[in-house]
Amino acid sequence: MTSLTVKPAWADPAQARPANPIFLTGANSGAPNDIAVSYLQAHPAEHGVRGADLTDLAVASSYTSRHNGVTHVNLAQRYKDLEVFGATATVNIARDGSVIFVGDTLVPGLSDKAAGTISLDAVEAVEAAADALDLADPASPRVMSRSGGPAQRTVVSGSGISEQPIPAELGWQPTDDGLRPAWQLVIDDSSDVHLWNVTIDAETSELLNTEDWTHQDSPTDLASTLGRRANEAPTIATASIPAPRVTPPNPVDDGSSYRVFEFPKGDPNDGPQSLVTNPADGTASPYGWHDTDGAPGADYTITRGNNAHAYTDRDANNQIDPASGADGGAGLSFNFPADLNEHPQTYTQAAVVNQFYWCNMVHDLTYRYGFDEASGNFQVNNYGRGGTGGDDVQCEAHDGSGQNNANFSTPALDGGRPRMQMFLWPGNQFGLPNAVTINGGSAAGTYEAEYARFTPAPTSAGFAGELVPVNDGTGASGDGCSAYSLPAGAIAVVDRTSSCNAFTQVVNAEAAGAAAVVVVNNVAGAPAVMSGSMNPAVGIPAVMVSQADGDTIKAGLPASGRVHRNLNRPAMRDASFRSETIFHEYGHGVSNRLTGGPTVNCLTGEEQMGEGWSDFLAITSLLNPAIDDPENARGYGQYALFQDSRVGGGIRPRPYSRNMEIQPFTYDSIKTGGWLDGTSLAAPHGIGHGWAAVLWDMTWDLVERHGFNPNVYEAWNTGGNNLALQLVIDGLKMQGCGPGFVTGRNAIIAADAALTGGDNACTLWASFARRGLGYSAVQGTTSRNDNTEAFDTHPSCRGDFVERAAQPALNTVVAGDAVPMKFKLATNRGLDILASGSPYSRLVDCETLKTVGPDAATTPRPIPVAAVSAGGSGLSANANGLYNYPWKTDPTWAGTCREFVLTLDNGFQHRAYFRFTD
Repeated sequence: MTSLTVKPAWADPAQARPANPIFLTGANSGAPNDIAVSYLQAHPAEHGVRGADLTDLAVASSYTSRHNGVTHVNLAQRYKDLEVFGATATVNIARDGSVIFVGDTLVPGLSDKAAGTISLDAVEAVEAAADALDLADPASPRVMSRSGGPAQRTVVSGSGISEQPIPAELGWQPTDDGLRPAWQLVIDDSSDVHLWNVTIDAETSELLNTEDWTHQDSPTDLASTLGRRANEAPTIATASIPAPRVTPPNPVDDGSSYRVFEFPKGDPNDGPQSLVTNPADGTASPYGWHDTDGAPGADYTITRGNNAHAYTDRDANNQIDPASGADGGAGLSFNFPADLNEHPQTYTQAAVVNQFYWCNMVHDLTYRYGFDEASGNFQVNNYGRGGTGGDDVQCEAHDGSGQNNANFSTPALDGGRPRMQMFLWPGNQFGLPNAVTINGGSAAGTYEAEYARFTPAPTSAGFAGELVPVNDGTGASGDGCSAYSLPAGAIAVVDRTSSCNAFTQVVNAEAAGAAAVVVVNNVAGAPAVMSGSMNPAVGIPAVMVSQADGDTIKAGLPASGRVHRNLNRPAMRDASFRSETIFHEYGHGVSNRLTGGPTVNCLTGEEQMGEGWSDFLAITSLLNPAIDDPENARGYGQYALFQDSRVGGGIRPRPYSRNMEIQPFTYDSIKTGGWLDGTSLAAPHGIGHGWAAVLWDMTWDLVERHGFNPNVYEAWNTGGNNLALQLVIDGLKMQGCGPGFVTGRNAIIAADAALTGGDNACTLWASFARRGLGYSAVQGTTSRNDNTEAFDTHPSCRGDFVERAAQPALNTVVAGDAVPMKFKLATNRGLDILASGSPYSRLVDCETLKTVGPDAATTPRPIPVAAVSAGGSGLSANANGLYNYPWKTDPTWAGTCREFVLTLDNGFQHRAYFRFTD
């Protein structure tokens, strides 16, 4: 954490590291890959292994970040020519060959307990995996391709259990009993929203390890986050607050235009749709958003191109709904308005356009910060700039596989197409989205109803007609499973049945001339959302009412009525209009591809921060000081919850804020029972929200030091928010597999060392220390329960006060006295030299000097208390640079101890401990 200028010049990465360096070594000659291997093999003990464990290191990937010249060498540990699954090291090499930082998940003692023979082939491994995951029996699995070599890399047909062919390879799986020979498979689950990475013992067919590469909120976890300890801050409407227009420095002039919720609007709460022209960035998308061949001129006039393909998948078959990609014609004019007071299925084209726009925006913005072709980004054509193409994002709007959620699936290998699925948020807390109104008779009234994913949506005006019970004359006559006739324009009333599906019922009703369909549930309780095929399309709406309501309606017929949107509640919400969510989901692809390199997915462990990086990417990219305030609540997900603005609660355990009364997270909050009221933060979203809380503080600290730049396309050195994005993305590249919070912290600080020479080191340390990720914090493993928080800063970022006992000695003062806190700078820099919130004091234990709660609860820790100066005199300084802050202490502090912290605008801190007496 010292200046780069004092970095000693070392020539041999195998030598011992120099004292107090920024980097692990000085300059080295040779190729980065060779330097990385040599360094690691020369320092096995520092990475918890023996020299014999590192004799066979294979370069899994290696690429150089253009903006800082760092080469990220990702090494795979092998034993007997086979990869040890999950055993990796990321070694980061500077332009001059210096080793900057190493993150690893290396496995010790490879030869100690390696045992087992290979008796299963790849097809048998697929069958064993299907059984272990409780999938259907594979249908005639066959080998599609096989390569030679020890790994026997094989591709097996999807066999009815996987949407894609199943890649398989042999390697070693670490277990508590040593290495086991195993097949590793990737199964794109045909029956549910999962992308499984599965490891099967090659001898016993036992399931050894499984990971789900689809990231989404657990419905149970989501429900639990809605229970608040208190209402931390009121929501306030922000639609009238203007957002700055952000344009790329070199837009592609292809004439394209899109009616969208324009960047940086997070959702419709931030303002209405507008028509945006030529938004593609020529650096990231040199031929615009509709190109794939690398030649001037659009290759598609629909919402498809090099970076993304947007469409709907309302029937959840992972296929494109017919005609669901909005067409802009030869002029690429995607002008599709949306009436948000109607059901989202009335404006599917507007939703698809918005999702296409934002998927491309995130692509272009992250490209600017280094998520490019060489590092594994998502593009069909990489334009000769490295990496593997063919992996544009499948951006699915109105996905029918769920609701109240969104997800992102990232294949590990560069070249595998990711899938983003955005769901509808019905808002059933306000009542069901649709209704059936009976105009007269004994059933007169309005009855709430569910919707059908595969039909047009009921509108507010509705579809009127005579309600007619169906009688098809076959079997259970009211089910409408066979053809029948109706008066023209009638509303067909059919019974839900197991004899045929809802799609067949609606098709038959439409053929009979119905204007709409009311399905009556056949079991007690709430009606269900109906799913069905999108091909062939049906042209009339369908809704479902409960069994009880349906019986009442049928008893009151004949009667006229209307099927319509439920006007007693707000219309459903559409995640495709939440750029915040699109940023978040796309962020999973960014963090997965950058961590450990573009050949693995390795964000593993209970402490993994993937959800945190995704929230950070969203809220930092969309940061707008006209709305956002570091000391106020910045929630996530308000629009989906029908809240008025981003200012407020949202769906996370607590909103983001530098104010620790609003966001009390500290590092030990991740422990079981360590959150508020003895609860536990859910993994991964709750734990991830804690990491995002730390990064949100860091971002504002950097903004206050370097200013705010509303144009996040511009370089990292043009604003503190730009710098925060750059450091986090660089940190992802550096940290290696299986990171925990401390490793993530270290990688970001190392990224600043590589980028700026450590200019922001003390600011970063101050940000992390305040949340318990200080210099002495211990990560342990990536279990959630073996970490230890600490609130100290790095020794090189810390000084003592003049005339006060140096840390860690206690100064004894009378509670209530004014205490002069003096410190010396080289010159008088004026009085505007303090960081925001400085100085402050915080309660500590008088024996251990640790910041712990007096009631032994983990969260909330004693929060920083803003210091008050005696008589309001504030900070003063003499001509020689001797500063004084006359700290007015509190009489109620008698019998306690506190740490006093004064932070300068560069992050350097003066600290002292005090014991207070009567």
